[in-house]
Amino acid sequence: MNLSMKKLALTLGAYLPFFVSAAEWQQPLNSITDKVIVQGYQAYAASADKLHTDAVALCDAPSPAALSQVQQDFKANVLDWQQVQWLNFGPVTYFMRYYAFEYWPDKKGVTQRQLRVLSQNPEAMEAPKFWNSASIAVRGLTAIESLIFHPDFSPVSSAEHCHLLEKVSAHHYESARAVSNEWSNTQPQSWVFSEEGESFDANQVAFEQYLQQWVEHMSAVKDSKLETPIGYNSHGNLKLAEFYRSGMSLETIQKNLQTYREIYHTGSPSLYDIAQQSHPEVANQLEEQLKQNVTIALQLPEDFFAGQYSKEQRVEMARPLVSSISQSQTALVSLMTQLGFQIGFNSRDGD
Repeated sequence: MNLSMKKLALTLGAYLPFFVSAAEWQQPLNSITDKVIVQGYQAYAASADKLHTDAVALCDAPSPAALSQVQQDFKANVLDWQQVQWLNFGPVTYFMRYYAFEYWPDKKGVTQRQLRVLSQNPEAMEAPKFWNSASIAVRGLTAIESLIFHPDFSPVSSAEHCHLLEKVSAHHYESARAVSNEWSNTQPQSWVFSEEGESFDANQVAFEQYLQQWVEHMSAVKDSKLETPIGYNSHGNLKLAEFYRSGMSLETIQKNLQTYREIYHTGSPSLYDIAQQSHPEVANQLEEQLKQNVTIALQLPEDFFAGQYSKEQRVEMARPLVSSISQSQTALVSLMTQLGFQIGFNSRDGD
């Protein structure tokens, strides 16, 4: 947990009386699982399949038009990933798949270096167990983005680069399909475990994991996706923006913020419905901030990350969104504690 979150937890109190029956969390938990996670991964696997299919077509008949189609497929797949990216829990945690789906931020250009080596030794990828030990830097969306957008790679004119694209996109699809199938055949309650001899309600504990992941992802969106690339608090580096090569940096943030509202309102009763009954003030505060997040993000210029703006201009444009996300995070943490959930270690920042 980072310092600001620790202070926030201390301010609000780490644990308050539980006002909702633990069994009541089963409905929003199952609804979020079915409608946001299961359906989200189904869409993600489907768009990964199309991405791979069109990559194969590109290699069979290379052309700028075929490459453009693959680039469009990639962007669709990236947005599907944003729907489920907030939850690093469950099947995606097997085999480092969460981090393999997107190796970011790649501050040292590891992906490009390793892809260049592979392109010079493509037969290495034919080994039956190649992906069992392959670096996460040459898997998933980050690697695919490099192969179809980075100037060092040309799948249209280089058979080696296109072969690499085929292999990476095939593995990416297989991984997405595997996670999708596993989510379709499992329940979140089966991914939580008690300490030896302790009894617990699996619905409550699994839902607490969902909320914890949501809070942590808010930090990642504000800090890593928005503040760090533009130098909000220090020196900026726009190349650290998520999917900056494909021009998707702003769209990914917008999709994340839209997904947050979906999480809050999915189910009957939803988390919002339950919160309204016991803590209407903080429930409405979170609702307004989540709406405000989306509104402000959609008002940013499309070329926010790529346009010819000074650091000061970007910071000034981003200030309302940074403030709004911070306030929505405060409201969510407040709601969590008032509903009796605990705020734990931030697994994304490693502190």
